[in-house]
Amino acid sequence: MPNLSPTLPATQRAAGFTLIELMVTVIVLVIVVSMAAPSMSQLISSQRTRNAAADLASALTLTRSEAVNRSATTTMTASGTGGSWTGGWAVAAGTARIRGYGPYDGITITASSGSSLAIGNDGRPIAGTQTFQVAPSTNATSATTLCVQLGGTGRVTTVNGTCT
Repeated sequence: MPNLSPTLPATQRAAGFTLIELMVTVIVLVIVVSMAAPSMSQLISSQRTRNAAADLASALTLTRSEAVNRSATTTMTASGTGGSWTGGWAVAAGTARIRGYGPYDGITITASSGSSLAIGNDGRPIAGTQTFQVAPSTNATSATTLCVQLGGTGRVTTVNGTCT
């Protein structure tokens, strides 16, 4: 009886992966992903901190410019429970609320004084220099901590590391 399943020459065999090759590839992929996951969570935490610090610096600049434009004292007030800056903040001139920010989950914001900041019509903070330390709520390191400073002249700067 003739053979009904012809064998192909070596040059014409079907191309593809064996089960063992596929399993080895998947195992290598799992190892690479498991090594990258911790650094990815650190990157996300660091980026959240930078975003919160940028929002804070932007709000301070807005508060200053509104005070000068309106020629009146403008305030920035913490919106979180118990006067926490972590819950966000609002910028207001007189009784008009100009803009609100936050809340910031996973971030701790510590102000040098109080839960509100007033800027006079000359663009200078009424209480003098103010600092805000912005850090992740967990695993805070000096590399992921930022200090947003409002100088006595009204200039806003962001510095890496803790506030001194």
